[in-house]
Amino acid sequence: MRPADVADQEAVRGLYFATYGDRYGLPEVADPEETRRALTSDQVIWLLAEHEQTVVASLIIAIVPEHRLAKSFGGIVHPDYRGQKIMEHMLRQALEHLMVEGGPFDMIYAVVRTFISLEFHNDLKKLGFVDVGIFPNVRKVQRYETHGLKVCLGKEALRARRRTPRLIPQAHTLYEIVRSRLDIEPARVVPVRLPTAPPGRIELSVRNDASDLEKIRFLLKTTRNMVYDFFPLHQPNLILADSTSKLRAFLSFQPKDGHATLVGLTTGEANRAQVLNAVGDQCEAMGVVYLELLVSAYEPELQAQAYQAGFLPCAYFPAALLNRQGEREDFLVTSKTFVPLHFRGLRLTEDSKPFLLEFFKLYTSSLWEELMDA
Repeated sequence: MRPADVADQEAVRGLYFATYGDRYGLPEVADPEETRRALTSDQVIWLLAEHEQTVVASLIIAIVPEHRLAKSFGGIVHPDYRGQKIMEHMLRQALEHLMVEGGPFDMIYAVVRTFISLEFHNDLKKLGFVDVGIFPNVRKVQRYETHGLKVCLGKEALRARRRTPRLIPQAHTLYEIVRSRLDIEPARVVPVRLPTAPPGRIELSVRNDASDLEKIRFLLKTTRNMVYDFFPLHQPNLILADSTSKLRAFLSFQPKDGHATLVGLTTGEANRAQVLNAVGDQCEAMGVVYLELLVSAYEPELQAQAYQAGFLPCAYFPAALLNRQGEREDFLVTSKTFVPLHFRGLRLTEDSKPFLLEFFKLYTSSLWEELMDA
């Protein structure tokens, strides 16, 4: 096992291509320029396993130093080398390097395909990863796939975690599942009654004149009155705006598989749920099939507005953000899908199944609410 470098670019992309053809959606693999950027970035640790000078496995770890946070993703083992615990060994080595006491990170999280073997889910559990949610229809390789969110928390992450989240009722069961696994305190449930959205629709369009400077201002957090503005490791490559530019949505969009994340929103004086609905309408028109949003676990009004706009809680991300006071804050992961849900071929563990059942309950409940309001 060794770190990858630029000279490995073709070998790495060839490994993914041999398994998935040209259908793999992650830009770090699908786009040669993004592959080169990742291989040369000081915020990416790209590990390879070799046998007889042939790359047989790959694992990407992206790091967010300011939040002492890292993400493990893109793990792959050549079909001829599976069943030998190669990926487990790579992850174990990474955890021992990054999560030692006093080391650089308090937490590593992983997004894991539910199509992988149950044995590998058990391997991750032995390494300390805990299931905290699920992403229905999040990616499309051969067909739409459901992925799971797992977190490996160091002692410092829980010690510094901000306590007692304030959650809307629709997020409470999700939290209770995670609470039972992490042995954390009860949440405070806060019902929120939102005003009815004003009549009419808000029209947003793609800002083709959006400059790199504007995106840099976003990244430096100098855009004023921004909400929903925490989403680690995602940078905006698309901006939607209304005719006044007071309403703007900053998106990370991957056209290859229709995956998008909302990484920041300015709404001016407009109804937030109405603006979020407008973002969803424009995203659907552009071919987005899955739209994701992180919402603070301590802001029930923001949670209610997201829910009103069809963003349903699907995962609970504990201790994700390190704030200026040195506390780690929890977030709800919410998602909005624009294609029919299907769950054929899933390999759910007993740890992941409750999240999918809860999401499906919320999904059908939200459809019923829309029908009753029609």
